[in-house]
Amino acid sequence: MEEKKEKILIIDDDPDFVRATAMVLQSAGYEIVEAFSGKEGLEKSGSEKPDLYIIDLMMETYSEGSKVVKALCDDEETINKPRIMITSVDLSGPWDSYPSDDWLPCDFLVQKPVTPEDLLNYVKRAIDSKQAMSGQF
Repeated sequence: MEEKKEKILIIDDDPDFVRATAMVLQSAGYEIVEAFSGKEGLEKSGSEKPDLYIIDLMMETYSEGSKVVKALCDDEETINKPRIMITSVDLSGPWDSYPSDDWLPCDFLVQKPVTPEDLLNYVKRAIDSKQAMSGQF
């Protein structure tokens, strides 16, 4: 019996990043859904039921990614699904000035650019940690 690979929703307003990320994840056997705004991402979340989210922090607005994470945390169907926040914001500089009340929980916060190997590692670790907590193997 073939092992089911998880469905990943990539939410980012940069089409080049989305497509490159999708290629990396598809080559590892994951099913990919693409969204190019927070609104589209939430719509596809409801219809596609992904197993994991990769969300850009800044899209149309400074905190659009945080608003997506808040919506996912407020929804019983998605609150426990793994989330990886990805950003171009310098995590050792300007990140310190980002409003902390806008920040919501994600499994990982990753700075762009991210290598394919690191991306796959983050995805695997996020999925494995959620499966272990829920008892799914």
